[in-house]
Amino acid sequence: MYDDLVDVIGGTEHVLFGFDGPLCRTRGGAAAWPTPYADPLVRTLAAVGTGLAVVGGATPAPTVRAYLAGRGLAGCFGTHVYGDVAGALAALGARPAASLMVGATPAELAAAREAGVPFLGHGPDERAVGLLRGAGAERVVESLEPVLAAVRAAARRSAGTYSEQRA
Repeated sequence: MYDDLVDVIGGTEHVLFGFDGPLCRTRGGAAAWPTPYADPLVRTLAAVGTGLAVVGGATPAPTVRAYLAGRGLAGCFGTHVYGDVAGALAALGARPAASLMVGATPAELAAAREAGVPFLGHGPDERAVGLLRGAGAERVVESLEPVLAAVRAAARRSAGTYSEQRA
């Protein structure tokens, strides 16, 4: 799975994050606690030049923006908080095939498929992983840690390729 993640991340220009699950867990419509490894993953993606957006779904944009600001992540996303995948792609001018949706629900998987965007499922436990796999998700992780490692590996690979081209 790790090599597959490196390959997927290496060709990704934009990453769309579902809010509840990939970035944080919500309770009663408000952000309750951050998802482990989400903050360093977002910062690393931003640092390597990947365009980022949040697809908040049912979570109101002000709630998403307040959460991002409170975590020090607002600068990584800028104003890119949207209600749906198609709206995010259009606003970013993103090519669906060069984008990746990181989501936690079968509905996010369906939205990504409808938009032609590759999907990476995040399920923090066996039940959540089972729901995503049952809905047809091919790539599902229980932790964002291997995704962070894959982003770092893809960046090193890209930097090595760049260095080789300059030599």
